[in-house]
Amino acid sequence: MAAPSNHDVARVFDEMAELLAIRGGDPHRVRAFQRVAKVIENLPQPVARALRYGTLQRTPGIGEGAVHRVKQILRRGTCDDLERLRAQIPAGLREMTRLRGLGARTVRRLHQQLGIASIDQLELAATSGLLLKRMPRMGAERIHAILQEIAVHRARGGKIPLVEALEIAAPLLEHLRQAGAEQVAMGGSVRRRRAMIGDLDLLASAADPAPVIEAFLAAPGAESVISRRSDGGSIRLPNLRQVDLWVFPPESWGAGLHAFTGNKEHNVNLRTRAGRLGIHLSEHGISERDGGRRISTGRSEEEIYAAVGLPFIPVELRENLGEIEAAEAGRLPDLVGAGDLRGDLHMHTTWSDGTAGARDMVLAARRLGLEYVAITDHSLSLTVANGLDATRLREQRRELRRLQEEVAGIEILAGIEVDVLAGGALDLEASDLRPLDWVVASIHSDFDLDAEAMTSRLVRAMETGLVDCIGHPAGRKLGKREPYPLDLERLFTTARRLGVALEVNGGPRRMDLDDAACRQAREMGVTLVLNTDAHAPAHLHHHRRFALAMARRGWVERRHVLNARPVEEVRAWRRDRLRRHGIAV
Repeated sequence: MAAPSNHDVARVFDEMAELLAIRGGDPHRVRAFQRVAKVIENLPQPVARALRYGTLQRTPGIGEGAVHRVKQILRRGTCDDLERLRAQIPAGLREMTRLRGLGARTVRRLHQQLGIASIDQLELAATSGLLLKRMPRMGAERIHAILQEIAVHRARGGKIPLVEALEIAAPLLEHLRQAGAEQVAMGGSVRRRRAMIGDLDLLASAADPAPVIEAFLAAPGAESVISRRSDGGSIRLPNLRQVDLWVFPPESWGAGLHAFTGNKEHNVNLRTRAGRLGIHLSEHGISERDGGRRISTGRSEEEIYAAVGLPFIPVELRENLGEIEAAEAGRLPDLVGAGDLRGDLHMHTTWSDGTAGARDMVLAARRLGLEYVAITDHSLSLTVANGLDATRLREQRRELRRLQEEVAGIEILAGIEVDVLAGGALDLEASDLRPLDWVVASIHSDFDLDAEAMTSRLVRAMETGLVDCIGHPAGRKLGKREPYPLDLERLFTTARRLGVALEVNGGPRRMDLDDAACRQAREMGVTLVLNTDAHAPAHLHHHRRFALAMARRGWVERRHVLNARPVEEVRAWRRDRLRRHGIAV
């Protein structure tokens, strides 16, 4: 297995912080674990290398205890403290903290006073009246909200965000490679890049499948073997998640990859089309219908589509939402790709809640080949993120001007992520926002408004003429917070009329706008911006793929994306709108 990544190590510290908080441990120690997690997550080099060369030990925020735990995690994937905490705290308590409105302190009280140790037990206590009787201060309204949140949690069906699925899969795929697999990939909804994932399917090719299968069934971290087959098997991980493996001969790799990628309806539609042509498609290749001879082993996915008279259909589109008909008519979209993006228009620095200075963010963007960036730190209402007031915003603009003089090869736009208040006002004055190069307006509070009020809130922000882009428009947090209600048609119509872009936020816990909204925006002529919302240099690359995933699933092409255009057009976008609103520039 590959060595734990920075993210893997950081997650161990995050889990320790969470479990310690549930137990009621020292708040200073909880925050220390959280700080270590954040530092390690954003190290500019692999944590194993930093440890080996002594730079980890000299990193601010990393003490001797943290170094000792890191060494254990790199060796074993865990550490003594985490194992002790897991032994002390029922696993269900941590899951309960995933319910919105239930923090560690409330979960601890529920466990101590009522013995509640799982979401099922919490639901029973709430519906039976026990919760209201024994903890009357919670009140009927809050208990009702808890039941609603449990229903939402259940509706997710145990699904996890795409980023978590990729993190689970990465070491397993590397393990398969080391065991002799020639090719490996994730299948199903992970490969199609859905935002929330249920099934985890690993795909591999090997001339001799037996060693690969045995290695998989004995993979480090596998808690139990569920099943064993001649072409694969299934294991269960400690988090109770099942992972399935399918192994194909190298000459049938394309056929297997295709069979385990598209959703059921896409595959049925394609096989029906094949049947009309007198052929049969399967994970074994292409054959004559009704058990006839095999025509092709299906070495590539292109062969599979060519056999039914279609061009290759991009992976993200295989949802039976018109892609087969579009392919037949020669109207498949030319989907936006990473190479099309010329700038990133939403990122944070140490001026607010970022972990790196503006110089480091700009240089990282330049290394990625970007032509321009907008520095968009939080505004003053987000005090928890050290948001900028008017004075600090002016100071930052002066710093960015100096930085631009020192750094060649990339253009720096001075911006802000301004908060949209409950009534639709922006939390900085027009005189503060007018001189900026780029303004993202986002909602970070008062999420409980109805669709009419929430949509009007964003519309009023756009009507100021000062806003270039609405950030993470639906406000979702994958696995934690559902999108707030919005009238998307009204929002999109207003954005198009006023010349305001809508963001596809690549934060892996956001992926907002989602794929369906991206497609609706595309069809309504709305301009989109694919941003990372980076808070560290590494995010600039890592988060971009999640924004691209939603855009590509939404049939978005380069022509729909503002930051796929030269910086001169981005500046003109803002300048022209300000003039239309009579705002001096």
